[in-house]
Amino acid sequence: MIIGIYGFQDAGKSKLVEQLIGALVKKGYRVSSIKHTSHKKTIDREGKDTWRHWKAGSDPVVFSSSIETSIIKHSEVSPDEIAKMILREYNPDVLIIEGFKGGSFPKVAIGEITPRKGTVLTNPKLSQLVKHIEKEVALERVLAELPGLDCMKCGFDCRGLAEEVVKGRRELGACKELSDLDVGIFIDGKRIPAGKFVSSIVHETVRGMLGTLKWYEPGEEVEIRLKPRKGARGKGKERKPAGYRLRHRGKGQPM
Repeated sequence: MIIGIYGFQDAGKSKLVEQLIGALVKKGYRVSSIKHTSHKKTIDREGKDTWRHWKAGSDPVVFSSSIETSIIKHSEVSPDEIAKMILREYNPDVLIIEGFKGGSFPKVAIGEITPRKGTVLTNPKLSQLVKHIEKEVALERVLAELPGLDCMKCGFDCRGLAEEVVKGRRELGACKELSDLDVGIFIDGKRIPAGKFVSSIVHETVRGMLGTLKWYEPGEEVEIRLKPRKGARGKGKERKPAGYRLRHRGKGQPM
């Protein structure tokens, strides 16, 4: 999950984030964090090799050593885009973002500041914040297993059923559209809702196609990417560049 911590300077954001990271790691969660500042600062230095790479035209520049890897991009990137990159590459249980007041993720307000859109807690105690995050992580883990159709066949939408499962009132199997096939369809990194029927069709289609390929071995994870060609047009308008991904993960059986 993603949680943002924001407030005015010297409100205690960094201290809370430090304590929060320690508490979550102690409980076994994998944590990543982002620090934002409103000041025009850089960790790069004029005259350094990384600075010289950038001045020559490289962007981003990566500094790598035996103890650290730093990616330096000399332009602002939105918090949502940074979050997407961290989640995609490192898949932490919790991503903490300190300092960004914007962004589409849930946030916690610290100090005397007017709560922004998406604020879920204001000046919480550390224990209260940890409890909130633990609940949301548990919900996300259950939701990742559900098809996302919100079909109400079980009596709940998917989040409602997930909450019931986390509380121990329902089993995951209460979902009427839960497929036993581990098939995922993604568009620009976002999973598309798919129930039993769609999962079965995709499963059988990919199985038939891969069976003709020399390098395919049953049981291996398979990823297929489809991207529109540059300049491709539809209905008289240029299509927005997008990435499409269909993934099937085998479970030790032929697809």
